[in-house]
Amino acid sequence: MNNIVGLLFIILFGGAGLISIFAIVNLVLPAPVERARLALETSLGRSLLLGVVNFLFAGVVGVVLALPIRAGGIVAGVFVFLIALIALAVVAFILFGLVAISSMLGGRMGETKSPVAAHVRGGGLLLLACLTPYFGWFVFTPLVLWTALGAAIQTVFRKKEKVTE
Repeated sequence: MNNIVGLLFIILFGGAGLISIFAIVNLVLPAPVERARLALETSLGRSLLLGVVNFLFAGVVGVVLALPIRAGGIVAGVFVFLIALIALAVVAFILFGLVAISSMLGGRMGETKSPVAAHVRGGGLLLLACLTPYFGWFVFTPLVLWTALGAAIQTVFRKKEKVTE
């Protein structure tokens, strides 16, 4: 019984912390989040495909970099550092994409007075959907993470469109 209560506290406070991170990232970087949201709204399938391909590519690069770790010494340390750097970059891109997804969901749920309210509603909905047993864990969560990764990659690496007047 104690484990269940602890797990509920972790989910409750972890979810609240994640939703607050979504709001903070949107307040600090509003223009890139809006571009990522636009990328999601215009090309959701492209974001998913781009996210899957880049996730698999990062995994393959991580496995290839993990092969020389058996040698030990400073060489192993360098390869572990590179693997950690790639993993950190993927997590940062996913977090950035999740901010855009929560903003999009919160905006679609109805008009809000502030972007923070949109993130609270969208992030709460996203969190509850990902916590749904079985389907949310094994189908919805990976799809959302891959889509978030693809949207963030599109936002960061896409050329800005020139405005013609």
